[in-house]
Amino acid sequence: MDEQTPDEEKEEKTVGQPGDTPDDDAEVFTLPLISDDEKEPDEEPEGQPGDGDIPDSVDVEDYEGLSLPRNLDDYEAEQYTGSTTHEYQGLAEDVSRAATEEWEQQAVAATVPGVDSGLVGFDDVTGSKSGGTEEDYEAREQAASSDLAMRVASALVVFGMFLGSLLLGGWWFTGFVILVMVVATGEFYATVRSDDIRPLALFGLLGVVFVGLGAHMSGAASIGGWAAAFAVATVLYLALSPRRNPLEDAAITVAGMVWIGLLGFAILIALGPRPVAYILFVVFLVAANDIGAYFVGRAFGRHQLSPIISPTKTWEGLFGGLVASLVVASILTTFPAWEPIGIAKGLVAGALVGLVAPIGDAAESMIKRSLGVKDMGSVLPGHGGMLDRIDGFLFAVPAIYFLFRGFGLL
Repeated sequence: MDEQTPDEEKEEKTVGQPGDTPDDDAEVFTLPLISDDEKEPDEEPEGQPGDGDIPDSVDVEDYEGLSLPRNLDDYEAEQYTGSTTHEYQGLAEDVSRAATEEWEQQAVAATVPGVDSGLVGFDDVTGSKSGGTEEDYEAREQAASSDLAMRVASALVVFGMFLGSLLLGGWWFTGFVILVMVVATGEFYATVRSDDIRPLALFGLLGVVFVGLGAHMSGAASIGGWAAAFAVATVLYLALSPRRNPLEDAAITVAGMVWIGLLGFAILIALGPRPVAYILFVVFLVAANDIGAYFVGRAFGRHQLSPIISPTKTWEGLFGGLVASLVVASILTTFPAWEPIGIAKGLVAGALVGLVAPIGDAAESMIKRSLGVKDMGSVLPGHGGMLDRIDGFLFAVPAIYFLFRGFGLL
């Protein structure tokens, strides 16, 4: 075997790391470096195999047998696949074979359930088995449409009764408020009733009726007076009756009567100098607070307001409802009907509603969560119960009444 010159040793590098011992199956070879001073590609140096063939068996000591072409253009697929390590031999062969094959692009088509009927729903796309037949889909669509229509119809009926009684004024509006309080109180007692708790519903219903009548005839003092009178009567009756839990029954009866009886302050506002304007002012502020809290909470809500009582309520929603109440109050005071309120007093009223209206909603949420119910009733189709619709007014109405009294508006 010929000795190598120092120049040839500089031009050759051995694949592998110094000190590595080759495995039995591994092939070790030397790759020559390519320099700018090399000969033309078509010229082959002496002593190098020009045909590119590699012996089937190579002695690791035979450096001449391991020498490969100096120019990359002289490499062939067989040389590359034969010289690479075993880990990549399969990949190199696949790449070489793929390069010689012809590929034809083809569209992929798949049938989607429901396309033939013209009805493609979420279940069709996801492949869910709950989609059912076309008749089932149409039945669900009709039910959803019917529910929406019922929600709109019930809302229009209640709002029409409210607006009509407000425009008629006097006993018409008082009768409407008393009716709302009676329905909401009945829902409350029916929801909390159980084997252990049996509220005295008759005393509570009579209590809210007399609260409304007293507010119309005698003013604010009679609201507290009638509520106290029926609370005492409830306690005395239950103390003398053979009941299992008289204390709990009395507490629930009085709590429902007093809480829902707060709506009687709306009768006092309606007896003021501008009944339609002032009542609508409160309604618009509470509605704006509810809508603002809902949409801001859904879009930006991250920090829960009360994870135990109402996990869906957030601080962002509370702030959004407050801002919405302030905006609506500032806009309303620019109209002639609410000009006597003024921008400053209107903003104070908006801030007050933005703070106390969520308390009424949180109070009802606490009761529903403790009872494990979603709605307090079903008297309003699509909306739940009456109490579910007036919870925000139960603290906002008396707050606005005393605020307007303090401003001299009532």
